Parts: sequence; structure tokens; C-alpha cells
Amino acid sequence: MLAVAGGLLLVLVVAAGVLAVDAVRARDAFEATAADVVRLREQVTDPSSPDAGVTLASAQRHARAARDHTDGPLWALAGRLPWLGADARAVQELARAVDEVTHRALPPLVEATRVVDPAALAPVDGRVDVAPLAAVAAQVADADDAVRSAYRRVAAVRTDGLVAPVADAVRRLRDELARVAADTGTAARAAALLPPMLGTDGPREYLVLVQNEAEPRATGGIPGAVLRLRADDGHVEVLEQRCGGDLSGADEPALALTPVEQDLFGPLLGTDMRDVTFTPDFPRSAQLARAIWARDTGEQVDGVLSVDPETLALVLRATGPVALPDGTTLTGQDAVRVLLNDVYVRLTDPRDQDAFFAQTAAAVFDRVVAGSSDAASSDAGSSDAAGVVDALAEAARRGRLMVWSAHDEEQALLGGTVLSGELAGRVGDRPVVGLYLNDGTQAKVGYYLDADVAVDHGACLAGGAQRFVVRATYTFGPPDGVAGLPWYVVGDGSVVEPGLLRTNFLLYLPAGARMARLTVDGRPAQVHAQVHDGLPVGALTWTFEPGERRSLEVEVVTGPGAPGPVLVRGTPLASGFDRVSAVSSCRDRG
Repeated sequence: MLAVAGGLLLVLVVAAGVLAVDAVRARDAFEATAADVVRLREQVTDPSSPDAGVTLASAQRHARAARDHTDGPLWALAGRLPWLGADARAVQELARAVDEVTHRALPPLVEATRVVDPAALAPVDGRVDVAPLAAVAAQVADADDAVRSAYRRVAAVRTDGLVAPVADAVRRLRDELARVAADTGTAARAAALLPPMLGTDGPREYLVLVQNEAEPRATGGIPGAVLRLRADDGHVEVLEQRCGGDLSGADEPALALTPVEQDLFGPLLGTDMRDVTFTPDFPRSAQLARAIWARDTGEQVDGVLSVDPETLALVLRATGPVALPDGTTLTGQDAVRVLLNDVYVRLTDPRDQDAFFAQTAAAVFDRVVAGSSDAASSDAGSSDAAGVVDALAEAARRGRLMVWSAHDEEQALLGGTVLSGELAGRVGDRPVVGLYLNDGTQAKVGYYLDADVAVDHGACLAGGAQRFVVRATYTFGPPDGVAGLPWYVVGDGSVVEPGLLRTNFLLYLPAGARMARLTVDGRPAQVHAQVHDGLPVGALTWTFEPGERRSLEVEVVTGPGAPGPVLVRGTPLASGFDRVSAVSSCRDRG
């Protein structure tokens, strides 16, 4: 009996030793794979680098070693032991996920990067050659599928009860795969969307709404200028530019408005192009803009884009200054100030102001799409091409560049991306709070409004719910003597006295959430309550005097299944505010 027990103990000790050696070797292989991936990221961004293939092979070799070192009968047995099983199974899932990414996702992504880079997609003589992008669309989609499969594998691993090093590794890999999945998802959609949207299957026409934050609207500002574009086999040109005010004055909305839309935004949402951005749901704004355009011109467009002066400024920082029709020069450093303030002081006729706004947007757009006409200038402009792509990506992340397609299959791909601008109460497991402004001054003093927003984490609740507090401060800081500025800047006094600012404030809560407490300037506040597209909304109106500050504090309790970091979306302002993301999270707590 003692001999049998001693033999069994020896087997267990040997088995434990083998597992320990395998675990150390797997750890080393994981670390080597991570180093390879970091090096690979650097190499694929440099088209001249010849070593990406070698680094990819090394990453695959190390990932397969990690998987091999966590496989076999002993690991299968360890996975069934009550005191070790969860950790052993978690490590195995990590190894399988990393192996899947390196063998299924990275090869097509590396190949796609070799074929397509921002310089290759740079316009030449006003045309974008999207054929290379179309050629890699299928393999980018396959890579995205592989990354998402690996993410689901790791996300299914429960971290409660795991030893700290294993739990931390699971969380880190899950978060990293989530970031990679966001990138591959965007790349896959871009590869599928850009060729048809740029007219490879036939000409397309689009409206571009240029939002003006000097008169804030929920998604940014009043569309003071509207451009009509045509895209045909990659060739893009501006066909027409109009002032937003030219597309207004109808008696009935171009599309039927819901009772909630009538209550929160009024009929101008559907009758006046300048007011389609009252709603924080850009797809709805785009549908209304398309309908108003069709009503007034008889033309149907294929989609609607939205940009703002900050988007133009980001682009100009990449392309350099642009000469305007009036002989002035616009730069990335002064574009926001010139377009949202200086023009209203310098030009006294509102139609001249709107025309300047439209001409400027068209000039910047022409600068971007014109590209180069010879190899030398194309080479010289390669860094600019990459800079323009980065600028547009940054504008999209900040909610200042949005795209909607009238083609259902394309809009389905746009949905859920940073380009969509859709109204959402959650993004995955992240609760979303909306703080939106609609100007009620009928003037341009919104340029002087600033916002400061923060999120304080409260408590993690049962079922993945959480409690948090959003604190927002709005400051109206016009220059001294603001009432003496031109009437078009401060208003004609029909709504408020010149120099004051009135705004309608909309507070959107996450889906399934409730407001536990609301104060304005430290005192309990009442709101006009509504439910818009399933989201609780509270509306109130503020009037600011020069130098006045309003502080809002709202305590929110979410519904279950929303343990992620809080995202606050707000009206983009001239001051630069657009959104805030909380760091604290209830994931993996409790």
C-alpha cells in the first residue's frame, strides 16, 4: 500500500514538474510572440521594410510553440483538477487565441498592407485608384473574422477565481484583441465600402453638410453650407455649392416626423436644411437632408457626409495652407477661428458669410482630391497623403466626420463605426451618455461656449450594472463689449438681448438606465422628460449672460449587462470639446 502511494506521489510530482516547465516555456513563447508583433507593426507601416515576412514567420513559430507547450494529456488532466483546472484551461485558451491570430489574421493583413497604404490611395489628377483596395477586400474580411473569433474565445474566459497573473493576462489579451478587432473591422468595412461609394460600379452623388459650431446643433452646428459631389470610377469633383438657407421655407417636413421629434426638435427639423442636425442621430439628419434636397432640386443623392471647421483644420495641417477665392490664405492653425468668428465680423451680409463658408469648404476639398499630376510631386506628397488619412480618421473618432449611405447594404456596414454618428445608448457593454446642445439664440455667439466634462465612477452593481456620476460645466466667455459686435454675431434682439446665449440642452441616458439625481448649479433640477428611440431623455433650456457658468451633475444607474467604461458623447464645440471616456470599469469585478 505504501509503495503504491509513494509511486502515485512520484507521478504527481513529476507531472507537476513537467507542467511547470511547460508553463515557463509557454510564457517565454508568449513574450517572444508579443515582441514579434510589436516589430511587425513597425515594419508594415514602412513599405520599404523587407523584413515583415521574416518577422511574421517568427511570430507564428513562437505562437505555435506556446500552444504546443500548453497542450497534451497532462494539460488535459490539469484542466479537470478543481484547484488548478480553471487556470490551466484559461492558459490554453490564450495560447489558442494567439495562435489563431498569428496564423489566420496576420498573414492577410500583412499582405494587404503591402498592397494598400495611404500614399497608394492618394488622389492623382483628382482620381483615387481603389482597385488595389478592392483586390484585398476579401482577405481583410477574413482577417477580421479571425480576430473576432480569437476575441470571442478569450472573452468567454471567466477571470473570477483565477490566480492574479493568469487573470491579468486574460484581461490584457482581451482588451488588446478588442482594439485590434476595432481596427480590422474598420479596415474590412473600408475595403468593402470605398470602391462602390467612389463610383467603381457607376457614378455616385453625395451631399456634404458643413456644420458650423458658432451656432451649435446636436451633432455639431448649423449646416451653413451644402456641397454636392460626384464620384465616378474614383474621380471626385464638386458639382455645386449652396447656402443652407437656400434650402428652407417649406410648409411641411420633407419626411414625416415622429411625435417625439416634433416635441424635442420642432417642425424645422424636417423643413429647413439648417436644422436637420437638431437630432443627435446623424443617420436621421442625413435622411432628412436628402429628402429636403430632393424636394427643392428634384435630385436624389446616394448619401450624405458631414464635416466641420475642425475637420478642415486637421486636413489643412496635413496638406498645408489653401488659397481662398477672396485672395486670403487659410491654414490649419487659423481655420476654426476664421470660419466660426472672423468671417462674421469682417463680412456684414449673411449671404456673403454663407458663400465664404461654402467656398472655403469646396477649396479645401478640391485641395485634398486634386492630388498630384506627376510622379515627382506624387512622391513629394506621400507623407501628406498619409497625414490626410490620419486627419480624417481623427475627425471621425471625434464625431466631426460622419457618413451615411442611401444604399441599405452599405449603411449596414457603416452602422456601429465611428463614421456613423448614430444615436446609441450602448457601445458593446459600454454605457453611453449624451450631452447635446441646440442653439436657441439665432446668432453666432456659440463660438464662445466651452465645456468641461468628467465621469466619476460610483459602484459596481449586480448583473453588470453600475452607478456613476457625470459632471459637466459650460462656460460662456465672449469678449468684453460683445453686445457691440455685428448683429449677425449677437442676434437682432428678437430672442434674447444681444450678447446673451440661449441653448436647449438634451441629456440622453443609456438604454435601460435611470437618473438617480440631477442638479444644476448645485440645486435639484427638473427636466422635460421624453423617450427617443428607446433612450430616456431630459430637456431643459439655459440662457447665459457673458461670463456665466452652468454646472450640471447627474447620477446614473445603468441596467444590467453594462459593465464597461462610460462613454460621454457631446455636441462638438468650437473650443474643441467632443467626447469623454471614463477609465474606470466594472468588468471583472466582484
